[in-house]
Amino acid sequence: MRLDELDMKIIDMLQEDSRRSAAEIAKKLDVHVNTVRYRINRLLKTGVIRRFTVLLDPRALGLTVSAALMIKLEPGKTESVTSRLMEMREVTNVYQLSGEYDLIAVVFGTDLLDLQGRVNAVRRIDGVREVNVFVTTRVLKSDVRYNLISTDPRVGALKRGRSFRHRGVA
Repeated sequence: MRLDELDMKIIDMLQEDSRRSAAEIAKKLDVHVNTVRYRINRLLKTGVIRRFTVLLDPRALGLTVSAALMIKLEPGKTESVTSRLMEMREVTNVYQLSGEYDLIAVVFGTDLLDLQGRVNAVRRIDGVREVNVFVTTRVLKSDVRYNLISTDPRVGALKRGRSFRHRGVA
């Protein structure tokens, strides 16, 4: 599916605040509300928008320590280990890699002792061969939004608002 400038503006506004009504978006973009509703439904059906959700601040929940776990796996254990990691509520992100490590998992804890317990739980998963822990010392950027629109002439066509084809790649 092709995303045009209107699609990208709608997405941008929803990323800023997904509670925005179609009427509010339509008014700001000077288009009919039915056009906005149609576009949002189409973006949902095609998977460009996966879902609407709430973003929590881990620190506000008392989860003040995080780490990236670089994980090496036993051969043939990728599916079982990733399934187990994705079930663990303390693990917020899991990425499969090429190279020296097979996976990266991001884990949160209330303090270093709690974090260590969570790391040990990952180490005990059948099929995990090695876990290298990188404790976060400072968060420089943490944003789940993807900026589709920019006025900076140095960025690519997508960010300048030109149309692009969505290929369903996460």
